[in-house]
Amino acid sequence: MRISRFMLALAACLAPLAGHAQATHAVPTLSALPAPLVWHNATADWSVGEDGAFALAAGKKTDWFVWPGEGDYRPDSSPRLLFKADRDFSFSTRVAVTPHATYDAGCIALYGTAARWAKLCLEAQTDGRLAIISVVTRGVSDDATSYPVTGTFTWLKVAKDRRGIFFYGSPDGHAWTIVRKFNLEGPEGLSTGFSVQSPEGDGARAVFSDFHYATGKIDLWKLQ
Repeated sequence: MRISRFMLALAACLAPLAGHAQATHAVPTLSALPAPLVWHNATADWSVGEDGAFALAAGKKTDWFVWPGEGDYRPDSSPRLLFKADRDFSFSTRVAVTPHATYDAGCIALYGTAARWAKLCLEAQTDGRLAIISVVTRGVSDDATSYPVTGTFTWLKVAKDRRGIFFYGSPDGHAWTIVRKFNLEGPEGLSTGFSVQSPEGDGARAVFSDFHYATGKIDLWKLQ
C-alpha cells in the first residue's frame, strides 16, 4: 500500500505527542493558575467543583519513577496537568488523598525534560498511613520519605529562586517545613502542576484546592 507524502508529514508532526496521550483532551479552567494548562498522560477522570477544587483520578498501576537499581522499571503513566512556571516562582496547594493501596498519592509535579523532573507527594505507606515523600530524577530517581501526616490531607509547596529549588510541607498552609533542597535545570525552563498515581492499586483520586502561585523575588527560607 502506498502512503502519501501528506500522511508521512502528518505522522511526523504527531510523533512528538505520542508520550502525552491527553494533549487534545479537554482542559479544566483553574483561574488561580497561569494558562495554558497541558495534560501529560491520560487521566481516568477529572472535575472542578463549585468551590474551585480540582479532583484528578489515576487509573490502575499508574506511576512515574525511574528505578535507580538493577532492572528496567521506568513507568511514565501517571496523569499530570501542568503549566509553564516563571524563572522564579512559588506554587502551593492543599492535597487530599483517600488511599486504597500502598503508594497511592497526590503530588505537585515539576517537569523539565523526560529525564529531569521531580515530584512532591502525599503518599500512602506500607502501614496504611500517609506521608510526605519527594522524588528528584536526573536520569534515575532519588526517592526520600520525609514525615508522616495525620489524616488525609496536607499542604505542599514548591519554590524556585534562580537555580535553587525547595520543597515544603505544611499542616495548615501557613507554617511550612522544608522537605528538600535541590537544583533541576531544564533547557526550556520548568513546568509545574498536579499529578496522581496508583502504582500498586486499581486507581486513586486526589483533590487539590487552595492554589497559590506567585512570581518575582522568592525568599526560599521564609517559612510563614
